[in-house]
Amino acid sequence: MTVARLPTPAAVPSVVSRSSVADRYLLVLCLILLGYAVDGRGFAYLFLGEIALAAGIVLVVAQRGWTAAFKVPQILLLLPFWAWGMMRTIPFYHDYHIDAVRDAMLWGYSAFAFIIAALTLAEPARLLTLLGRYRTFSHVFLALIPIVAIVYRFAWSALPHWPWANVPIVEEKEGDVLVHLAGILAFWIAGIDRKVHPVWMILLTINVATMGVIDRAGLLAFAAATGVCAVYRPLHPMIWRLVAVFVAAAILLWATDVHIQVPGGKGREISFHQFVENIKSMGSDSGSEGLDSTKEWRMEWWRTIARYTFHGPYFWTGKGFGVNLADDDGFQVLSDNSLRAPHSAHMDFLAREGVPGLLLWIVLQLSWVIGLSRAYIDSYRNRDQRWQAVMLFLIALWLAFIINSSFDVFLEGPMGGIWFWTVFGVGCAAAWLYRHRPEVLYGT
Repeated sequence: MTVARLPTPAAVPSVVSRSSVADRYLLVLCLILLGYAVDGRGFAYLFLGEIALAAGIVLVVAQRGWTAAFKVPQILLLLPFWAWGMMRTIPFYHDYHIDAVRDAMLWGYSAFAFIIAALTLAEPARLLTLLGRYRTFSHVFLALIPIVAIVYRFAWSALPHWPWANVPIVEEKEGDVLVHLAGILAFWIAGIDRKVHPVWMILLTINVATMGVIDRAGLLAFAAATGVCAVYRPLHPMIWRLVAVFVAAAILLWATDVHIQVPGGKGREISFHQFVENIKSMGSDSGSEGLDSTKEWRMEWWRTIARYTFHGPYFWTGKGFGVNLADDDGFQVLSDNSLRAPHSAHMDFLAREGVPGLLLWIVLQLSWVIGLSRAYIDSYRNRDQRWQAVMLFLIALWLAFIINSSFDVFLEGPMGGIWFWTVFGVGCAAAWLYRHRPEVLYGT
């Protein structure tokens, strides 16, 4: 299927090329997002995302017409979402101080959705600029992440740490990487990028294969995003090339019976057996003690949360933000007690905000994905392939974030949280612009 190419950023009206505080802010935010994607937790301890959050709120409020963003239904739904989050945070600040604020970023990073949507709607052509920057991001990310992974895995003991935290300056997380790889593949399949050079496809395939061996949640997120693209673009050649490469790689691993231990890789190895075990463990017991015990630990913790919320005293309120859930629920596994949240953003909302908080979270996400899905269907009926491409890309990337956050501590930190809510904000703006300013993708 041939998909019409979006115009390049150079085709955007000159209003975007004029230097402004908002445009410079968006550029800096894009660089910060690149840092989180490439360096993960190591970059997070520079706290640049939190600074950008405060600066973005001031910037938006200081501009005229910022309340227009609340014309978007999904942005309007953020109001009760924020209100309930504050109600479950402020009362706990006296006892937990900075821990309450840190845990509350689970909902606090959602302010980025408002910032991005407001700035994009204020100057609609910024949507095209952001898409152009994502194309640049895809190439930089694919080029850098193998280097970062090798450095972190093979030289982690020699890496210097930040003076103010016991965290190495370079640290990557396989699940996070796989989410970004899913987004890049969706960007290509949707047709937003031009013809993709084979080098980028090879780099993506190698990264998916090596990261997928270590992290099951990330592999599932990648597979789900690819599946969405396959449903809407079943004849796209890139899908079948990817499938062919993975089948060939699996056959090669089986034929050679190679076993390559991954340093610091949770006891995982690059082998056909490991690949099969990872796939089996997603749906049932795999027979691997390590994989199954991790899954059972999660499930037992989630059952405990369900008992004291759905069937217990925390139905309406949850335990609030600030309490260390791993300690309080009896599931701490780290010697320094640094684990604070269950490996699921959905269960985190339930445990801290009760059933009302979980419902607000679910309604907000359903509203977003339904809104973009309707825009995709309408653009399909109108044969507007440019808007189809944008909606498909955003939905697939959103799904990858949601699935990975369902099995890992992801949205609670800036590495996943800021990225997720930025995508959420872009989606809100895109759905509204398709209804009211569809010409923006044509540079007119």
